[in-house]
Amino acid sequence: MEIFALVIFYILGYLIHLFLCRRFNTDPQKIKTSLFYLFISLISGGALSQNLNLAAFPLLILGWSIILIDHKFHRIPNFITGYLSLLLVVIQLFQHQFFDSITGGVEFILFFGVLTIISRGGIGMGDVKLAGLIGLVIGRVSFLELINFSLLAALAAILGLLSTLGKSRLKHFQGGIAFAAPMLAAAVWFWPISPMLHMKG
Repeated sequence: MEIFALVIFYILGYLIHLFLCRRFNTDPQKIKTSLFYLFISLISGGALSQNLNLAAFPLLILGWSIILIDHKFHRIPNFITGYLSLLLVVIQLFQHQFFDSITGGVEFILFFGVLTIISRGGIGMGDVKLAGLIGLVIGRVSFLELINFSLLAALAAILGLLSTLGKSRLKHFQGGIAFAAPMLAAAVWFWPISPMLHMKG
């Protein structure tokens, strides 16, 4: 039953992904999307019989759409973050993680909001909203964990920039850094075991 529900969820997520890419004039990259969904299936497969944090799945599924849109336009649409935040809150409410989730979301927003001010535009408001979404899934964390998360995201961003060096380098630098991919990579990386599938606490 759980596997059937996940299959339905992936199909629905794929259709939503196609809709969002079409709405925001972005290549859906169907082959890469299929491989990404396979990756999510692999990291979640070992935890099917455990207490899953279901909020992780829509964040990862729609997070891929956010990555592609952010990579092309260097912005994260409010349309996606707004509806996704409502969905995550509802899921966490049913999982009895509402207050822990809200606390995590506020912590991430405040922390990355301060980083935005310090970086003077290096981190955009779209990235702050994405951080809030990640916080809604991860839940309450310590200040040290926030620092560790930001360092992981920075490391992922550096690795991403190094991979673009060459003939396309100027194109990628002109619009700034598309920070959605490093942040979501850090979110998956944040938990060594069953990443992004369990709430803390």
